[in-house]
Amino acid sequence: MFKMTRCVLGAVGLFSLFLPQWTMAQTSGSPLMEEIIVTAQKREERLQEAPVSVTAFSGDAIEALGFRQSVDITAQTPNFSVGYPNGDTGVPAPFIRGVGLNDFGVLNQGPIAAYMDETYISSNAVQIFQLLDVERVEVLRGPQGTLYGRNATGGAVNFVSRKPTQEWDGWVRAGIGSWDQRKIEGAFGGPLGDNTAFRAAVLKSDSDGWMKNRFTGNDQQGTDEFAWRVLLETQPTDSLNLLFNVRGGKTESDAVQYRHLGVWDTDGNMCGNQAILAGQCVDIFGYSEQAAYTTLNGDTVPAVPDYDEGNYDFEAKNDTEFWGVSLTADWTIGDFVITSITSFDDVEDFRPEETDSGPNNILTGELAVEQETFSQELRLSWAADKWSWLAGLYYLNDEATDNTAFDILRDFRPFTIGDDVNCTAPPGNPGGLCPEQFVFKSKSGTEQEITSFAVFFDASFELSDRLTLSGGLRYSDEEIEHDSFFFYDEPEGGNPVQPGFPAVADNDFSNVSGRLVLDAQLSDDLLLYGSITSGFKAGGIQTTSDGIAPYDEEKLLSYEVGFKSTLADGRLRFNGSAFYYDYEDLQVFAFVIVDGIGFSTISNAADAEIYGAEFELQWLPTDNLFVNLGLGLLSTEFC
Repeated sequence: MFKMTRCVLGAVGLFSLFLPQWTMAQTSGSPLMEEIIVTAQKREERLQEAPVSVTAFSGDAIEALGFRQSVDITAQTPNFSVGYPNGDTGVPAPFIRGVGLNDFGVLNQGPIAAYMDETYISSNAVQIFQLLDVERVEVLRGPQGTLYGRNATGGAVNFVSRKPTQEWDGWVRAGIGSWDQRKIEGAFGGPLGDNTAFRAAVLKSDSDGWMKNRFTGNDQQGTDEFAWRVLLETQPTDSLNLLFNVRGGKTESDAVQYRHLGVWDTDGNMCGNQAILAGQCVDIFGYSEQAAYTTLNGDTVPAVPDYDEGNYDFEAKNDTEFWGVSLTADWTIGDFVITSITSFDDVEDFRPEETDSGPNNILTGELAVEQETFSQELRLSWAADKWSWLAGLYYLNDEATDNTAFDILRDFRPFTIGDDVNCTAPPGNPGGLCPEQFVFKSKSGTEQEITSFAVFFDASFELSDRLTLSGGLRYSDEEIEHDSFFFYDEPEGGNPVQPGFPAVADNDFSNVSGRLVLDAQLSDDLLLYGSITSGFKAGGIQTTSDGIAPYDEEKLLSYEVGFKSTLADGRLRFNGSAFYYDYEDLQVFAFVIVDGIGFSTISNAADAEIYGAEFELQWLPTDNLFVNLGLGLLSTEFC
């Protein structure tokens, strides 16, 4: 039995100072910090009264902190981070409390659920976007399921746009910066009648890039982004409110260019980690960024020891285009509120990469996906003085087509042409295909459909003036259908040269999860809470060159305690929480080699546990100065 253990113990401190842009509230003559109203529990409540671990940023705070992209909020949120498995213009991999999926595959849906105006963002490729005309952002830590349409073991991030109003309002902002960066954004809206209003927002940003490609003389890592959104809100009757949301965008930024690190010394021996990271080693063809070099094609390139330059024979641009539409309806019937959220999103994403990061054409890749997502959520809620409840139905259909290609040792092909070369190829081998010597272009693709259905219920009951008990249950059923292919992509030999396998599979997962929360409002300024929550993430199916590789669902049991306090006459907030996660079949990412071909796969760890804590302090020492401190502690282990 093979066992692998991974332990991480870390502390992350977050600190910021800025001048608040909001108006001070007043209670009994005491100045208070901005009061943030959150809907983390699907009802409006003060941040300090919500018995969940949540970090919230108002639109004013987002502006003051200089957040521009969705992932920027991780800089001021304890135990929330984002990685980029294939570079900082690639697919993001968010982690909350160590829970995430470090995978650059575009078909996998991670355990962190992102929502834009209550619409689930299914595609990982579009979870990084510009924060355009945002009212607030809420980051919920821990499993979510009994209140949200899409279940998530790690947490949820809610992005809430500014809504239309019956008053004319607008703003515009433009700026320039280094590397010929240019940006303009703005929003405008107002009434279209007594009961109807609109709000439109747009953003355009581009730059020439901060990295110099010495091989071609071109600038690299430039950006070209465009995003827009139009909201139309109408109230045809006193009891019915409709919000129509249309959004879209396009990105044509430069594909990521990595730093080149060789792994061999001049004698052909494997280097140690320290020498590799110091750039003292060469690749299989003797290239290093530290010295001038002549390529396999006879081109001479200079040394590029600085971080902002490189030698790249392949330059490309990411091409991502998306649009979506949703309709949110709230219908009040007596004490009941019926909410319907209908949404459709379409994404086309193409990400080429210079995988070898050098002047020789050794390895290049292409990652592409076309994805369509339809979701429908129905909720019925009711509230009284002592208790409230919410019941919901959720349906999701996600259809995606993935195409991945890798061109290996392209510059080596002249040496593999001829009848005397031992290669599985047509007579004469005109294109240089040679799988036996790892000289080929492979192409794999997958057509995948996910159909998810859920029923959920959550209720809160006031046991006394200070004590509240909340609980909920969720039933989830998810089916995945997977149809994949693999072949050698060789147009010169009659594409495809070697037909690959047809791999067809399907699987179905079901689960019952829930939560139980007890909170005590010991005083107007102190809240204590404790919770037990279970989470579930469906399994899936991966593809390698020899077939399919199913993986199981992951299950999580979370134990958490926390507190929220307001001190110093309303000028200081100090919140904290501690948690323990017990995982079963944790889904983990791995990169494997099958028949000389690399594949990213997901598999299940036998056992895992995560525990830690986070603390947040917000202090307003003067009316013109705001201090924000955060600390995250985390320990993880899986085997």
